[in-house]
Amino acid sequence: MPASVIEPTFSLSPVSQEQIGKILGGFKNSKAEDAFGLSTLIIKTHKESLVCPITTIINKSINTSTFPDLWKTSVITPILKSGDPTEISNYRPISILPVVSKVLEKCVAEQLVGHLNNSSYNLHQMQFGFRKHHSTETAVCFLLENLKLKIDRGGVVGAVFLDLKKAFDTVNRDILTEKLHHFNLSPRTLLWLESYLTCRKQQVRVNNTTSSCGENQLGLPHGSSLSPLLFSLYINDLPSCCPPNVQCQLYADDAVIYVHARDRNQAAQELTLSMNKFSEWLQKSQLILNVSKTVCMYFSKSSTNQDTPPVLINGTAIRSVSEYKYLGITIDTQLTFKSHIKKVVNSIKFNLSNFRHIRNNLTLEAAKLYYNAMIVSQMTYCMTSWASACRTILKPLQTVHKQALKTLDKKPKSHHNCKILQKHNLLSFNNMIQHTDCILVYKILHGLAPPPLQDFVKKRQNRSTRASSRGDCIIPSRKSSFGQTVFSFRASQTWNTIPESIRELSTLPSFSKQLRSWLLENQTCTHNFRDNARKLFANKSKNKPLGGEKKWSQLS
Repeated sequence: MPASVIEPTFSLSPVSQEQIGKILGGFKNSKAEDAFGLSTLIIKTHKESLVCPITTIINKSINTSTFPDLWKTSVITPILKSGDPTEISNYRPISILPVVSKVLEKCVAEQLVGHLNNSSYNLHQMQFGFRKHHSTETAVCFLLENLKLKIDRGGVVGAVFLDLKKAFDTVNRDILTEKLHHFNLSPRTLLWLESYLTCRKQQVRVNNTTSSCGENQLGLPHGSSLSPLLFSLYINDLPSCCPPNVQCQLYADDAVIYVHARDRNQAAQELTLSMNKFSEWLQKSQLILNVSKTVCMYFSKSSTNQDTPPVLINGTAIRSVSEYKYLGITIDTQLTFKSHIKKVVNSIKFNLSNFRHIRNNLTLEAAKLYYNAMIVSQMTYCMTSWASACRTILKPLQTVHKQALKTLDKKPKSHHNCKILQKHNLLSFNNMIQHTDCILVYKILHGLAPPPLQDFVKKRQNRSTRASSRGDCIIPSRKSSFGQTVFSFRASQTWNTIPESIRELSTLPSFSKQLRSWLLENQTCTHNFRDNARKLFANKSKNKPLGGEKKWSQLS
């Protein structure tokens, strides 16, 4: 921004009853009670009569830059994760904030996000968490695309996946308040945020018995829509501590740094240098690295048993692993996704077993809900990142999908799946891939995806060619077959096969709907192809071609 242009500071604005009503309507119907015995279900049930007073209280808070003290108390319920119930470490604390405070927090969070998205005082572009048009899918896609492109150029990519110990619980509120001054917030807004962070209390509830209140002087409130945003602002300067040749990517408190090098030795040296700088940043920010859960990986086209100097942080070696689960996707060093697909298949098999047991008690509508929620959702999660895995690795997933289709329609194993797909207007496995790919391409081309993804897909700009006039995407050149497994290569090819009338649709919902319809119309039946081919072979041997040699040549 030019030095002569000064942006006005951002101030919180009063909210309307319509905004409050919309926020209340979006809450889940939970019966969990806060410190005052209220639940979201109670508030939603009496929404019409409560909207006006809640709006008045919230606007009073905004106008006076004060967060109500009574709304600073959270109720902590310990939930056993697994293991010995007498061990405190085996419990996960579930925080329940006052219901009405969550409405106020939501209002403030929406305004802050709007300010950060529309000003030069933005979050770092490598922060993918809790932002408009950002998601775990875009974070995973960006990371894997970069890893593959770098590997395709030769050499190796070394990466360190960082784990911060109790990140939200260890945020220093004084340091956070100081960092908030760098985002062009007005004094009144800063006062409100400071009021929100101070004098917070909590009490523990076990078996309907509630402890007395204790003050919490550290960390961010759990269960608040403001906390993830504030944490993102807290670590916003983390990427800047890395050397220019080292990339840092964030998703809330999940961080990964990676570097492209000629060999493992060079990668280890570069990563060690970066980790030392990262250690200095941790000390200044008073955050703690969980060294035992922080891991290092080396990515390349081929496996190797080469000994590698360890990546160090303050003299301590970081554990090297062959695979790591990042945002729900298991990544291996050769990016084959074999382990990930296997885990997804096992999870779907478990859900499919339950599906078979309850199918006769479900209506078709309920069965479709189960199919979409428990089968399809797992198959399509971050599909844009792993869909280029080799066929032998993907085959078990296709097989379990076919089994799910037969269970949905109550058909035996011998029944052809294409009939089920046609009957219920469902996409085949391959068409699911094409649909998810094209949805992300559409988002990228229409500014609905994170800026870092904008370079992955580009339209042809030369208007003199038919391809550019149709809105075709440029097919990027890649050095090897490995490079052709990247999303940008596969998705651009798929995009160019879609009719121009669908590509030019102005809204994402209409594009998704029309794309799905087009895919369904052009969905081919494998068993029909085999049956027709068998008949044609039989008739050809009797010199009785069906429909002439022209159709035969088209089929073969």
